[in-house]
Amino acid sequence: MEMLLRLNINIFSLLFVSVLVIGSINKSERHFLDYRLFMFMLGMIVFEIVTDTAMWLLDGVPGRFGRNLLLVSSLAYYMGHPIAPMCYCLYAMNQITGNPRKVRALVPLFAIPAIISAVISLATLRTGWYFYLDSANAYRHGPLFPIFSLASYLYLFVAFVCIMIFAQRKAIDRRTFIGLAFFPLPPAIAGALQIRYFGLVLIWPAMVLSLLVIYISIQQRKITRDYLTGASSRRSLDEYLTSKVGDFVSRTNPRRFSGFLADVDDFKTINDSFGHAVGDEALIETVRLIRESLRSEDFLSRYAGDEFVVILPMSSAEQLAQVVERVRSHFAAYVPAGGRYRLSLSIGSAVFDPDIDENAEKFVERLDALMYREKEAKKGVRGEG
Repeated sequence: MEMLLRLNINIFSLLFVSVLVIGSINKSERHFLDYRLFMFMLGMIVFEIVTDTAMWLLDGVPGRFGRNLLLVSSLAYYMGHPIAPMCYCLYAMNQITGNPRKVRALVPLFAIPAIISAVISLATLRTGWYFYLDSANAYRHGPLFPIFSLASYLYLFVAFVCIMIFAQRKAIDRRTFIGLAFFPLPPAIAGALQIRYFGLVLIWPAMVLSLLVIYISIQQRKITRDYLTGASSRRSLDEYLTSKVGDFVSRTNPRRFSGFLADVDDFKTINDSFGHAVGDEALIETVRLIRESLRSEDFLSRYAGDEFVVILPMSSAEQLAQVVERVRSHFAAYVPAGGRYRLSLSIGSAVFDPDIDENAEKFVERLDALMYREKEAKKGVRGEG
């Protein structure tokens, strides 16, 4: 009865994760790090459920053949187990930093616990450190089993601490924080209970619950975020700005605000000279540099193509000018890998004025006109040169 219950739960978990895998497949996103990490995490969890199921089916099966199959499935389970938490940790770091390049550089460091655990797993076949099979071919925990558990929990702990630190700094939005912070909790609690009470069937339903939360978070991000740069989408900008203007005009929250519209100079030249992949990289770097110049409460969105709009809760033209200058200085100091291109912006900025800006659309149009005025002035200076 216990075996049947475990099999039913594992099969349900496997089918549910398989549905998430199928629903997440998107060839257009495969070059994004967060997509690859999420898909690899799903694949590893499918692998772990399959090997865990095999271990339970083979536990106590008599004969050398059954014993060898149990050893192989157990070894595969133990070697693969830390990889999914490692992928989650890297996924969380990518979400909260928005810098795939730095996250890729962390991969060798983050892989160390998983590699150590894999080496111990291999040695376990001779030493019985993580697990062993008794004379009846029954699976048993070894003396170093807590180290195996520690390798997985370490990733979840590091990710959770990083998430809380960035949340304290208000460097991640509320939706992203909820999804990322929730993920480690169900498997951590379920794993602790399963270790304490051997035979409980909790870890995979808990993992499925966590994956579902992350999946929902991803779907929400697809609606509210630009898929390439991670900035807020045009739709989110329209809703946010309409709300800000409505609150101001109706006196519900009459706080004046500012904004600027930035256009990447000579972006077409970058695309034509180096290809669209480099052009995409330039847009991603543009968002990163702008975001580094802003506060957590400032709103950054991709408006269209290589144009970006930022809305800031400030009423002072002097403060707005300081922010714009900070953005310009960040771009002036930026040198891309290989020095293949140069990034600079034409920027139109203004404080919202209800006497001039009748609605959200009119405000953005004014920012756009101011941006084009600067762009034309730059062309004039080049022509004179």
